[in-house]
Amino acid sequence: MDGAEGWFVCRVGFVEAVRAVTLTAGRTAARAFREEWPAFGIIEVDQDLVEHASALAVTHGLRSLDALHLAAALVLPRDDLVLATSDRRLHAAAGKEGLGLLPTSLD
Repeated sequence: MDGAEGWFVCRVGFVEAVRAVTLTAGRTAARAFREEWPAFGIIEVDQDLVEHASALAVTHGLRSLDALHLAAALVLPRDDLVLATSDRRLHAAAGKEGLGLLPTSLD
């Protein structure tokens, strides 16, 4: 991520990230994440995004929030775009949609 020109996340990612950071690293780390949040470009949830996400969820067998993250990534320009995930279903779906992936494979 250090080499990225920018980081983007769907608005709902805030909830997931704060929860994950709090559970794994504690409230102090979660506060630090909240301070870093403005560094991210935010993709807002709107009707077009949720309609696209619902289609992706059905097509790829994704959970709701994963489908929202994929739909959000797909609104961005594809040049040098890389989606970072360790979720196997999201990883596979993003690959099928033609996105670059980090890590490149999940073994």
